[in-house]
Amino acid sequence: MTTGITAPLENYLYAAGVVIVVAWIAVIYSGLARPVKRRGPWTATRKTYYRPAGRWTNLNVLPVDGAEQLRAVMAGRFEKQRLLNAGEYRVFKTIEDCVESHRRGYRVFAQANLGEILDSRDEQAFRAINSKRVDILIVDQGSWPVLAVEFQGGGHYQGTAAIRDAVKKAALKKAGIGYVEVFPSDTAKEIELRVQERLGWKPLLLAPQQAEPSGRTLSASIAAILTWMRGGRRCSNGSKT
Repeated sequence: MTTGITAPLENYLYAAGVVIVVAWIAVIYSGLARPVKRRGPWTATRKTYYRPAGRWTNLNVLPVDGAEQLRAVMAGRFEKQRLLNAGEYRVFKTIEDCVESHRRGYRVFAQANLGEILDSRDEQAFRAINSKRVDILIVDQGSWPVLAVEFQGGGHYQGTAAIRDAVKKAALKKAGIGYVEVFPSDTAKEIELRVQERLGWKPLLLAPQQAEPSGRTLSASIAAILTWMRGGRRCSNGSKT
């Protein structure tokens, strides 16, 4: 009677053990057989790593889904702000007028993002510059960047500004883009000369459109003085007679 009860139990345990072993082998095999995804060469993707320079620094709290972004925008409030402060705008206008006066087809842009004008196959290097900007950028006729201008106002000496500027300067230099700094104490003429020197341009002594009016004004002034003198002489001669 004991033998009759033990035999089915042994059979049950044996079958259960076989099932467990088979299942375990299947799990191991499925893990080994899973194809391994190989990472290809990294490509600089601006949209993936771009973070605009501003007050928001924690990417984990930003909505990534398009619908979530739209809901956040619809629920939030926005107000416009200046692209450049007063000092930066003064420098921008000075450089813009200088570049335009040379008539070479160059253009001037403000707050240019380095992730849009630099590229790198090195992921860490690209991420280091992607969210950084330069105050003023000059591009040539083909839209290639040639010179970056940084306005070193009071804010540029706060916090980690010095190391950020060093990173930007090093990256621009490696890409063959010029870099120049201007300061609040610089006059418009000093800024123009510095930019022209870095671009390899000769300074314009006098714009052609300004030379003609000046010449006409001088001639008119001389003619008026001569007329007045002749008139005075006539009056003197008349009084003696």
